[in-house]
Amino acid sequence: MPVVISKPYSRVLIGSSGLAVVALLVAAVGQFWVYVNSGAKREEALNLTTVMLESHTPRVVWLPDDSATGRPMEDFTREQIVGDYVRAWYQWQLSYLAGKPIGMKEYFTTDALPKATASVTELTQQGHRLHQTDVDHYLQLHFYSADGQIVSFTDHHLLLKQRLYRTDTQEKLYTDQSVADYQVVMLLDDGYWRIKHMVRQEAAPLRIPQVEPTDRARFVRMEENQFVVNGRPFFPAGVNYYPQKSPWSLFWKQYDPKVIKADFRRIRELGLNTARVFVNFHDFGKGKVPPERLDQLENLLDLADDQNLKVLVTLFDFVGDYRLLNLTATDRQLEQILTRLNRHPALLAWDLKNEPDLDFKHHDPDDVKEWLNWIAGRARQFDPNHLITIGWAYPENAHLLANQVDFVSFHSYRSLEQLEQGIADLRRKVPQKKLMLEEFGQPTYRGVWAPFGKSEADQENYVSRVRDVLKRNRNIPYLLWTLYDFTEVPPDIVGNKPWQREPQKHFGILRADGQPKPVVNVLKP
Repeated sequence: MPVVISKPYSRVLIGSSGLAVVALLVAAVGQFWVYVNSGAKREEALNLTTVMLESHTPRVVWLPDDSATGRPMEDFTREQIVGDYVRAWYQWQLSYLAGKPIGMKEYFTTDALPKATASVTELTQQGHRLHQTDVDHYLQLHFYSADGQIVSFTDHHLLLKQRLYRTDTQEKLYTDQSVADYQVVMLLDDGYWRIKHMVRQEAAPLRIPQVEPTDRARFVRMEENQFVVNGRPFFPAGVNYYPQKSPWSLFWKQYDPKVIKADFRRIRELGLNTARVFVNFHDFGKGKVPPERLDQLENLLDLADDQNLKVLVTLFDFVGDYRLLNLTATDRQLEQILTRLNRHPALLAWDLKNEPDLDFKHHDPDDVKEWLNWIAGRARQFDPNHLITIGWAYPENAHLLANQVDFVSFHSYRSLEQLEQGIADLRRKVPQKKLMLEEFGQPTYRGVWAPFGKSEADQENYVSRVRDVLKRNRNIPYLLWTLYDFTEVPPDIVGNKPWQREPQKHFGILRADGQPKPVVNVLKP
């Protein structure tokens, strides 16, 4: 039964109905790998600087306070309450994942703690392990005591993502999400806010502010299965792009607007109209994107717009963690980037992940697809103006989540016969979707590590024949890998083996010194 707080200092408890094991699938909390020992100090318990601030960054929004809250609340106090409240959820979730209460006494008062810890032990005794994370909090202040020691608020529409497993077999039993309201009372104790009362209730109607779409005519959109901008057909044709001297992880660390400007001018001079770039999840600060990174990405789009180029921005490059532990960090990065740039005209589309099917080997494919589905839905919320796609490594996987994207993207470094067959098979699976060959190419390395490698003439012939295949199959748009040859490739990209690394340096349509290869003669759409 819901408990109504009539006085914030009245006797309170955590309602057992909200914590019973039966309700855990809908309401309780628990998740995450164990980073702590039960005897750790509060400051050490979660290694808050590296774990909390980077990995667990749920969305927290303060709604307007009640008209009579007792006293105005200071901004600093709000920050303290949010920090301790979110950390309480996180620690509770760590305890569920560990299968035993860990460090929870730091976040709950002595009278609330038994009920909270019992919910952990009861679930464990039933042979279950709950992975869960809190994603959205909409807080409304009801009372703040005159002495600054007691606060009551409602956590509206708390969104929880959940996965339930059998402890002995690790069989996944349940995957879902729930939304509910929580009535909360917290006490200030020894400099920290601790939960004294928390009762789950059915979510009441709440109007959550949404990003409104703007005039979409100036953005690239799909009409009758074709790309259109400003009412005119647009055929994407271009390259995957890294600066010659700062590829992969060096791109944003050594970002140079002068280099980008010159390279974008060069792409346009080659008769191409699109560049694909990559946002490294870690370099962009995980759940807290540094302002300078947002400035750099916006500057890149501005420079592209100056050259009348469109940019396909690939998000979450090198994300390889699909546990719920990592969900809020990806969610916050998505929100910060998309809400900043959701009105930029140079954007062709958001590519939500580069080659996620390569992660099927090391992660549960259902977890990967669940994460992609989640990110696609949130991308629509944060940016209703631009298209979205997913850059699959292989055409045989590109039908996955096709209903969530505006066009289907895939990569191919296979033979021409395999490419054509892959397109035909994909067409049968997604007949109504526009396709894009988002990566293809051929290295021009012939040396000690590849004595029978391809020449520049071979590359030109290969790309020309790929173009013929694409034209025969409804003129599929294309992005070649890549603009430049590189003098160095980071070993974490392709490994340390020279027979892997050396060819990767020579996929460019321009040599390392900027001189064009013959392939530039067959690139124009």
